[in-house]
Amino acid sequence: MWSRVFSFLGVVALASTTLQSSLALAQETFTVRDSWTVSGLQAGWFWAEDKGYFAKAGIKVVHEDGNGSTTTIQLVGSGQFDVGYGDLSVMAIARGKGVPLKSIGGLIQKTSLGVFVPQNSGLKTPKDLEGKEVIYTSTSFEAPFIDAFLAAGGTTRDKLNLVSVDASAKIPTYASGRGDGMITSIPFGVPFLKKRPSDYILFGDYGLAIPSYGLLVREDTLSKRRDGLAKLSAAFYKAWTDIVDGGDATVAEAADIIIKRRPDAKLDRTVVIDTIVEHIKYFRTSNTASKPLGLQTPEDWARTIASLESAKLIPTGSKPADYFTNDLFVEPSK
Repeated sequence: MWSRVFSFLGVVALASTTLQSSLALAQETFTVRDSWTVSGLQAGWFWAEDKGYFAKAGIKVVHEDGNGSTTTIQLVGSGQFDVGYGDLSVMAIARGKGVPLKSIGGLIQKTSLGVFVPQNSGLKTPKDLEGKEVIYTSTSFEAPFIDAFLAAGGTTRDKLNLVSVDASAKIPTYASGRGDGMITSIPFGVPFLKKRPSDYILFGDYGLAIPSYGLLVREDTLSKRRDGLAKLSAAFYKAWTDIVDGGDATVAEAADIIIKRRPDAKLDRTVVIDTIVEHIKYFRTSNTASKPLGLQTPEDWARTIASLESAKLIPTGSKPADYFTNDLFVEPSK
């Protein structure tokens, strides 16, 4: 009798294993290259994975840390990754040079780039930075826009002491007291600078309309894997919508999920929470304020194109549809 029971249980176990294997094989896998190391900015990925959104959609996401948007865009543009999570304005510059990339959803659509300067330093304009040591990262998203920002403020880079450091070392270097300024994403930097209180000079105050993080892909990937990309995008933006709509409670939960899933990063919970909160402030523009998260508008992209053309970073004659599509967008379910 017991032999028949054990035999039956063995069949059940084998069937279960076979089913799990079949489901795993049925999942469509996407490799995603980030533009930064793990932080609150990655909350959408970890939330969607933890809540099973990707699995329910029949996809698997292999997410890799990065070290700057320029590098991420180069890797995605050359086909080494399926999806990039990086700066869309840097993507636009690459497209202007012939790299066939397009955005399939914008997360940080308001200009977030700026220069941190110590409080009470008297540094309030680009011209005030003349003769000062300003830290930046040559492979990160700020690099292409520095000259246009300085020109709009009446100065040039040769009048500054620009010092490039690795993306992962930039904020710690400035926070430790080195440098008179640091160029980076303002919402990303704010939580890390409590020991060096700082003000900031916004690029947006000098005519630059440049979106930041979003999802970007090669056009051939978009053509061949449209259904899977639509599922990935929907799951990702549903995750961020959950986090935003739930307020303090879901922001804190998102931070806990990141820390649980990346214990190797040894993240400070308060910093992670603050990073999420600060970035949410930059998610929407006046044109997208009432629209579902991730949706982009021709009006915003027209402003971005004008900024990039004025700075001579892309050829003239571009149109918004060259850089983004809402075709894959599915409004996240509640």
